[in-house]
Amino acid sequence: MSKEGWQAEVTWEEGNVFLGSDDAGHTVVYDSAEGVQRGIGPMRALLTSLGACTGMDIVAILNKRKQKLLSLKIQLSGERPEHGLPKPWTSIHVKYLLSGVDLDIKYVEEAITDSTEKFCSVGATLQPTAKITHSYEIV
Repeated sequence: MSKEGWQAEVTWEEGNVFLGSDDAGHTVVYDSAEGVQRGIGPMRALLTSLGACTGMDIVAILNKRKQKLLSLKIQLSGERPEHGLPKPWTSIHVKYLLSGVDLDIKYVEEAITDSTEKFCSVGATLQPTAKITHSYEIV
């Protein structure tokens, strides 16, 4: 079994603003929930990462199944403890809103299940502390 070796770094800009970058040159702006909020908070970034991870899987799976997906929006909500530190996500709900031409519900359900249970590494990372549930709607 080989290990994937990527590198990333985070640089403090000012106040609570940090820039996260990877070895391919991509950058994300992080900020806290206080003040101007020039970027996404780290915990909310985990939610969006989960959505992007499963979304990429779903798009790829539906494409392999020759499904004509026109749009995919992923809504995420989560709960964290009110008190104490740290405050990890304890529950996360992911709702997939899909539209397409003659989408087969069987393939949609299969794509969502395969992504959430087999393929998404972000979900696998979050699952030890968070109960992740999902639903979908074809719009």
